[in-house]
Amino acid sequence: MLKKVVFLLLAAMMLSMIAAAQSDPTSDVYSVGYFNNRNNPTGADQFMYVINTGYIGTPLSSGEGTLCANIYVFDAVQEMVECCACPITANALLALSVDNSLTANPLTSVAPASGVIKLVSTKPNGTSCDPTKAGILSPDFQAWGTHLQQPTSGTFVTTEAPFLSAPLSAAEYAFLPQACTFAQYLGTTKGVCACK
Repeated sequence: MLKKVVFLLLAAMMLSMIAAAQSDPTSDVYSVGYFNNRNNPTGADQFMYVINTGYIGTPLSSGEGTLCANIYVFDAVQEMVECCACPITANALLALSVDNSLTANPLTSVAPASGVIKLVSTKPNGTSCDPTKAGILSPDFQAWGTHLQQPTSGTFVTTEAPFLSAPLSAAEYAFLPQACTFAQYLGTTKGVCACK
């Protein structure tokens, strides 16, 4: 009898922990990845792939389950070089080139050889996505990136790995849109990545 009561209590605790994790709006909204060896002699590119899993809607639902992939690109010394926000409908794939989409229009006019890509998943503000404004967080993206590794001098190999989910602090979420606003203001037409 005692074993049965303990088992039922443990089962109830597990279910409540699962429910709490699923209802936490800040879980799985922030992912980080990187790129490296961008200026390689072979001209090989790297890519970021983002999937809208359909957590908040289907392609047949109102707004087609569209979410915003807010993308913030930094060089290796913490300077934001580009930012943008790309809408993705439910069950859709967004594929972006590091060379042509994420680092082709840097604020400094010099594309970094390596850096960090930060991805924040939000609901659209009406029908638009804006990386300069903090939106309503929505846990709905999965992302991967290809990386150009150089195991030996002159030899380049492409690998692929998932972006890593990270905790998103209030300070970081306030900083990213502000830094993006500043980069786009300073750059006029520079500092804006492309959703294609």
